[in-house]
Amino acid sequence: MKIIANLLLPALFLISAQAYAQHPDYSGTWVLNLQKSKLESQQDGFTGSMFIIKQEGDRFKLTRYHYIGDKKKKLGFKMVADGRTRTTKILFKSKLEWKGDSLLASIWRKNFSNIVSYRFGSSPDEFVADESFSGGGKQHHNIWIFDRQRK
Repeated sequence: MKIIANLLLPALFLISAQAYAQHPDYSGTWVLNLQKSKLESQQDGFTGSMFIIKQEGDRFKLTRYHYIGDKKKKLGFKMVADGRTRTTKILFKSKLEWKGDSLLASIWRKNFSNIVSYRFGSSPDEFVADESFSGGGKQHHNIWIFDRQRK
């Protein structure tokens, strides 16, 4: 009985520690800081970007706005950070997974790949999206730096 207790207690401790492990909460409205960002590629007339992230545990809803001149382009999607491959926006395969305190988002299809690592920057009010894109004969590596918008 003592051997079973000696084996069981550490296993229960590890299981409970994993169950209570907290990931960062990236929820918020994030406004692109063009001065801090390093963008190898951007659309003509690009003037800025905003991310709105709603996170509930491992469930994420991302709405992204790119500003091109006086126009606003919206893209939104939902993902779950469980490492499973899913279909996103009908045309793409996607996967979202935790890598320590960072999130790794992968979206792909034939001849297209966009991989982004998300993390906090120098503070919880700075958000970094490190993106590697390949598709349509183009490749780029962008480092997007966003500041938390305060109300």
